[in-house]
Amino acid sequence: MMIETADQVLEITAKQRFWTKAQRVALGSIGLANATTAEQVAFFHICKSTGLDPFRREIYYIQRKRKVAGRQDELYYTAQTGIDGFRHIGQRTSRFIRRVGPFWTGPDDDPKWWTVGEDGINHRRWVDVWLGPGLPAAAMCRIEHVSIAGVRTVSQAVALFAEFAVGKDEWANDPNTGEGYKTGKLKLTGLWPRMGVHMIGKVAEAQAWRIAFPRELTGIYEHDEMGRADAEQRDLAREEAAERRRAVRQEAQGEGPVVIKGTVVDSTTDGTPPQPQDTTQPTDDETSNQPPRLDELRTEVRAYAAVMGTGVTQVSQRWRRIAGKSVTEATTEELHQLLDGLRDHVINILRSWNAEAADHVAAGGLLVRRDPDYRTWSRPTSDAPHS
Repeated sequence: MMIETADQVLEITAKQRFWTKAQRVALGSIGLANATTAEQVAFFHICKSTGLDPFRREIYYIQRKRKVAGRQDELYYTAQTGIDGFRHIGQRTSRFIRRVGPFWTGPDDDPKWWTVGEDGINHRRWVDVWLGPGLPAAAMCRIEHVSIAGVRTVSQAVALFAEFAVGKDEWANDPNTGEGYKTGKLKLTGLWPRMGVHMIGKVAEAQAWRIAFPRELTGIYEHDEMGRADAEQRDLAREEAAERRRAVRQEAQGEGPVVIKGTVVDSTTDGTPPQPQDTTQPTDDETSNQPPRLDELRTEVRAYAAVMGTGVTQVSQRWRRIAGKSVTEATTEELHQLLDGLRDHVINILRSWNAEAADHVAAGGLLVRRDPDYRTWSRPTSDAPHS
C-alpha cells in the first residue's frame, strides 16, 4: 500500500489545471484565505509558469492596499520570491550563461570611487567585496545570457541604496518651540542597518534577472525590492487606525453618556460635569502610546512564533545566525529589528483567521497588548487543515 506524503498531497502536477481541495486549504495558511477565485487563478498560473512551489515558501502572493482618488481603497496582489527563486527561474530558461556580481560602489563626492580610464574619461570604481566603513551608495549586477534572437548579450542593472533602503523619518525637537520636526534624514529599520550591503546587492541582482528574462519574470519581485511598499502599507494602516481613533473621540464629544474602556463616566443632570472614576487599568489609547518595554518585546517574539506555528527556539536560532546572539540577549532596538523582519509574514497569516488582529499589527500595535498570553495567538485548531 502506497502512503502519500504531505509533499505529494500538495504537489502541483504537470497536468493540473487549478488548485486541488487540499491545496486551497493550505493556501489559507500562507495568506490567501480571503483571496478571490480570480486571484487564485492568477497565482496558480504564476506558480505553474515559474515552477516555484508556494507550499515550500518559494513564492508568495502578497495583498496590499493603495489609495485611489475619489474611490475606495483598491486591493491588489504582488507575486514575490527570494533571490533563489530568480536564479531558479532564470536557469530553467536554458539561455542563462553566468552571473557576474553583484558589485558595490561609494558616494559620488568621494574621489576614491572614481578612476580615469585610458580614454581620459572618469569611470566609477566598483568592488566585488564591500569592506569599507558605512554602507554603499549603490550595487550593480550583470547577467550574461543568450537573447531570444540567439545573440549572446549582457544585461546590467544598478540599484541605488537611497531608493530601496527601508527606514522611517528621523525626528528632532526644536529647542525654541519644543515641537518636533523632520530632519530630512532616514533612520534605517529592519535588517537594512546591519545587512544593507547584502540587501542592496540582492535588489540589483533581481533587477538584472528581470532585464535578462522579462517574459519569465515580469510582475515578480524580490522581497527586498518591495520593502518600501511594505513600509507604505504600514503607514497607511497607521493612518487608518488614527482616523478610527479620531472618529471615536468625535463621537465621544457628542450628546449623551459615553463609556470608554478603562473609565467609568457618570451622567449627571444637576449641571455639573461628569466626573470620571480612576481605575487601575489604562485605556487602550494610553497603553498604545507607551513605548514597548523590553519584556513586552520578548513576549511579542513568542507571540509571533505562535502565529507562525513554530517555536521561539527556531526564531532565536535564526536571529543568532544573523546577529550572533540569542533573543534573550537582544537589546530593545535589536528586538524591534527582529519583529520588523517577521511582521509582514505574521500579518498575512493572521488575516486568514483574525483580520482585526492583523490590522492591529499592521498599524504598529503589539499582539501582547491585546492579549498578554502569547499562546492565545496560535492558530485555532478549527482553522488547521484537516487530514
